[in-house]
Amino acid sequence: LWYDGTNNTMNNSLEMMEKKKHVVVVVLGDIGRSPRMQYHTLSLLEHGHYVTLIGYVGERLIPALEKSTSDDDNTHSSTATATKKYHQNLRVLRMKPHLPSKLNNITGRLFYYPLRLISLMYCLFYTLWIQLQDRTTISIPVDVILVQNPPSVPTLLLVYLYCVWEGLLGRKRPRFVIDWHNLGFTMFESPTQQTSFLRIIILTSIRTIAKSYERILAAMADAHLTVTHAMEVWLGEHFNVHGANVRVLYDKPPMLFRPTTIDEEHELFQRLDLEGENEQLHGWLDHVDEMHEEQTPSEQTLFTKCSLQNSEQIIQPRQNRPALLVSSTSWTPDEDFSVLLEALEKLHTLIMNASKSTPSSFPNILVVVTGKGPQKEYFLPLLHKFNEQHQYIKIITLWLEASDYPKLLGCATLGVCLHTSTSGLDLPMKVLDMFGCQVPVCAIGFDCLDELVKDGVNGRVFCDGEELSRQLFDLLKGYPLEDVKMERYRQNIRGMTRWRENW
Repeated sequence: LWYDGTNNTMNNSLEMMEKKKHVVVVVLGDIGRSPRMQYHTLSLLEHGHYVTLIGYVGERLIPALEKSTSDDDNTHSSTATATKKYHQNLRVLRMKPHLPSKLNNITGRLFYYPLRLISLMYCLFYTLWIQLQDRTTISIPVDVILVQNPPSVPTLLLVYLYCVWEGLLGRKRPRFVIDWHNLGFTMFESPTQQTSFLRIIILTSIRTIAKSYERILAAMADAHLTVTHAMEVWLGEHFNVHGANVRVLYDKPPMLFRPTTIDEEHELFQRLDLEGENEQLHGWLDHVDEMHEEQTPSEQTLFTKCSLQNSEQIIQPRQNRPALLVSSTSWTPDEDFSVLLEALEKLHTLIMNASKSTPSSFPNILVVVTGKGPQKEYFLPLLHKFNEQHQYIKIITLWLEASDYPKLLGCATLGVCLHTSTSGLDLPMKVLDMFGCQVPVCAIGFDCLDELVKDGVNGRVFCDGEELSRQLFDLLKGYPLEDVKMERYRQNIRGMTRWRENW
């Protein structure tokens, strides 16, 4: 990324690499919800470079970056040293584009999208051409701009024009690098069989224009990073982007995603107070483990208990704890939550039928769904109705701080991923997070998923709700006493490469 195209000797190249560079990381979205770009930022900081991180206002950053942007001195010495170093090298520029009112009629849509585009262009233009020129925090000029794609419009064009502009002014032209998370044109709505003829023409035209725009700008970039090998191949075949300037950089979990200790688990569930916040879980907590006479229950959660043994507090897992299923979703059509809802209904039927013939060997199952998105409000009444009608399975939704999300994953029995790629070329990062916590995953299948999830090796792959229900029935039967298959999956996950080494 730093190579300047001249025939320098090896020593000069190494000398150049050792100099501090200024990298601008651009996300036309909420930075706090773009973990990969935050990990890029942290890795660049760890290597001593300057970073300007650009994106929308919104969620907090990952803990390591959040600490580095605060002036709080109440930290341990080692943490404080790292924070001070990052604080000097990191600048965060948050944008807040204007959102015009979106009307459902045709006239409203015709005005909404142009106004939205103008707002985005103004925000990004102001940030790059005005705010970025302020050398108060970082005095050196920009060497590289690393931009997340998608969204492609107008990000790729404005970033490219900025690089050209800097070169025309006689300054060093920044290198333009695209980090391909997906294909931008596939994010636009595609016609279906029910779509009217006129709308088919409009939607097809939009996707064709967006694809041509993306292909032209891709050729202007100096280098490319992709999240899968399949995407690297596709870019070469369709956008004529190939060679040494295209590299696959697989997502990998950072070290903050790890199995949660029993003490951390107890503290987390005490703080979340799931049974207190959800009345339908009260009955699960009333059924307390049988304990020896010398043990006195002091505190308990749905999953842990704190007992007094010889006047000493001991935290242990509850023997009758429920299985914890975690699914992180964006509540969008490409993560169809109705698939999981259907699977859980069928799973409950399987459990009820099995308990008629033999004593039930199934645990209660708590499904925790994290994330925000446009379809969440639609599903909340359906979840409430489900909980009233099903005795052994309950579903709750949570939105967690960035520091609590890895802890929750580290407590999970099993993860469920509903992500389906619009292009079939990207991989769900939430699965990497779960693997980092050594949690097996059931994931809905799509092209190139086998680059991450190996069916029957580190998890299961399903195609619909019925297949998922059978997989859950097979994996959770006998939990927590019988856990052979899940433990085999965990063993195959352990020891995976982490983000820092991979980067």
